[in-house]
Amino acid sequence: MKFEKLSEELCKVYPLIEEIRAVVKSKKPGKTHARYEVSVEVYTPKERHAFSETGYDIAEVFDSMGPKMKRLLSSRQSRVTSTGGISPRKRIGYR
Repeated sequence: MKFEKLSEELCKVYPLIEEIRAVVKSKKPGKTHARYEVSVEVYTPKERHAFSETGYDIAEVFDSMGPKMKRLLSSRQSRVTSTGGISPRKRIGYR
């Protein structure tokens, strides 16, 4: 549920996302509570972004990953849209 909501929000922020994949590993050091390691990969047409986070509550881990992922992906998108989709190297040739 948390992952679905996070992926929907990311697709709103960065519409070029092709695939979002999450891998959750749990480690139990003893008979106490489990420690979760979550790694998320976001695939776009040109790049692959990887994020990882660890914690004792899986819902809190996904909640803490959301703002980081949105911030990094939206800053990347703003750089692309500010140039109209043309990279700075290509813009030099259009004079």
